[in-house]
Amino acid sequence: MAAGLLGLAALAPALAQDWPSKPIRIIVPAPPGGISDNVARLVSEELRAHLGQPVIVENKPGGSAVLAERALMSAPADGYTLMVGPSSILTDFPLIVKTPFDPLKTFTYLSDVASMIHVLVANSDLPANSVSEVIDRAKQSRNEIGIANLSIGTRSHLLGEMLRDKSGGSLLIVPYKGSSPAMIDLIGSQVQLTFEVVSNVAPLVKSGKIKALGVVSAERSSLLPNVPSMGEVGYPELVMPDASVGIFVLSSMPAPMRERIRIEAERLKQSPKFREMLATQGLEGTRPGTYDELQAKLARTRDQNRAILDKLGLAGAAK
Repeated sequence: MAAGLLGLAALAPALAQDWPSKPIRIIVPAPPGGISDNVARLVSEELRAHLGQPVIVENKPGGSAVLAERALMSAPADGYTLMVGPSSILTDFPLIVKTPFDPLKTFTYLSDVASMIHVLVANSDLPANSVSEVIDRAKQSRNEIGIANLSIGTRSHLLGEMLRDKSGGSLLIVPYKGSSPAMIDLIGSQVQLTFEVVSNVAPLVKSGKIKALGVVSAERSSLLPNVPSMGEVGYPELVMPDASVGIFVLSSMPAPMRERIRIEAERLKQSPKFREMLATQGLEGTRPGTYDELQAKLARTRDQNRAILDKLGLAGAAK
């Protein structure tokens, strides 16, 4: 086994130069129709056009990304199996979700290609039109206002716990298996609040089916420009680094191959055509950056999340 890995490492520069010479597989840790899936299909279309090889998208939802992660782990680290998923796989999940392997050592996030800004949204009938009104009302009617947790280990989960803490524990956390059932219940008044990605809820906000109260970002979102950031409305502690969707590979991948894929990913995300395709899906692109800058951002986000979990008494949940 070791000899095989050494042989691959020796051949890596030549393999990277010739890549790709056969079809590429993209694993997605989500069902069809979600943000990760939509981004993966845009990435596959752009790679197919630019590289001249088929790019196949394979959905493997479930287990807070563990099923998809196992699929990537079972494939050779040769550049022909990638994973497109949320950055929370390395910033949020490892702190909350127990896994039989260490995601931080096993996977490398090569490039962020689409931004995921979260926003607090409410049922249109909820008699509260601001974050402060939600907190005040929750304190007055303990456990009567439910906030949907879209899935264990997600940014929605963490933010929901943070808002519950701001309410003095008065909000009721309601667990869901994904965004779709939670949004159906939010619109139908079975649950009153949730944190969701802006691109997923912007059409519902604009149509008046739900209302947006605060964006969990340092700046407003271009998709909901009239919705203030949490910092603007007096809750800077609810401002978090923007999450993203991007390309993951196995950390065991030889450096030349990893860099070859990273360069292609950076070219892709700066392509005007790709950014236009993102916009048609209601998604926002990300800024150009180096590999080291991206890893530093991931580390900062993990540190902030860990501090939040410590404060909330949830630290060690994944140990």
